[in-house]
Amino acid sequence: MSERDAIQAGIVPFSAGTDAPHFRAPDLACDCHMHVYSPRFAVAADAHLKPPAASLSDYRSLQRRLGTTRNVFVQPSTYGFDNACVLDAIADTRETARGIAVVSNTVSSAVSERDLDELSAGGIVGLRFNLVRSGTDALRDAVSLAPALAERGWHLEIHVNGAQLPGLAATLARLPCDVVMDHFGRVRFNEGVSQPAFRTLLALLDNGRTWVKLSGAYLDAQATRASIVEIGRALVEHRADRLVWGSDWPHPAAASLPDDAEQFDYLREWAQDESARVRILVDNAAALYRF
Repeated sequence: MSERDAIQAGIVPFSAGTDAPHFRAPDLACDCHMHVYSPRFAVAADAHLKPPAASLSDYRSLQRRLGTTRNVFVQPSTYGFDNACVLDAIADTRETARGIAVVSNTVSSAVSERDLDELSAGGIVGLRFNLVRSGTDALRDAVSLAPALAERGWHLEIHVNGAQLPGLAATLARLPCDVVMDHFGRVRFNEGVSQPAFRTLLALLDNGRTWVKLSGAYLDAQATRASIVEIGRALVEHRADRLVWGSDWPHPAAASLPDDAEQFDYLREWAQDESARVRILVDNAAALYRF
């Protein structure tokens, strides 16, 4: 099948299904969590995930299917602390894209003010720290860099297991910069809105510096559709002004590829009012990622 035929058929690499979503994305809708992979860039020696190439051209087919126009490139763990792949992708799409980088801040390889300035010039607006993988080491780095990020108007993006949240909440709440919780804070959907992790997430949202990314619901293999709807709707009802949405394309950690249109359509059930969907997809993303 030619590329043109694939586009007409709605085929998107690394995505199940071909149908369009059941609601129209508003103008300037932003996908706030996605990745690109290219053989032109070296894989980190300690990388656990080594997905096949997933190009910007491949991603454009997802944008056409969903109707989004802006996006945020998130540095994949595959490339470690070398953000060249993300910076290269932003350079091709600077007016409609931003990026989230990953840096080391150990004694042996501390990030400098100049490093941060260079990343900023390349379209980076935040740093990601994976507490699921690196635990307290990543938290230490996040705390130490938070003042420099606050000065630049950047944010910290935190990937954490929901079970870790109650123990980390006080530290996260004290940070001087905005904090974005990846993938619903990785709460367990089937444990419902009364679970400690979710109650902690709501409390963090109320501090005025925390955001939650509605992304990666499919990563919880035990979740039912009803439980995903319950958690998402509770977040929207609590603080629709502090939420953004992301596809997590090309789904490098997925056991099986999700249908991205179905994932996008969750927004109809989480945010039943169109104005709330516009806020999440357009206004919040523009504010957080400085479009």
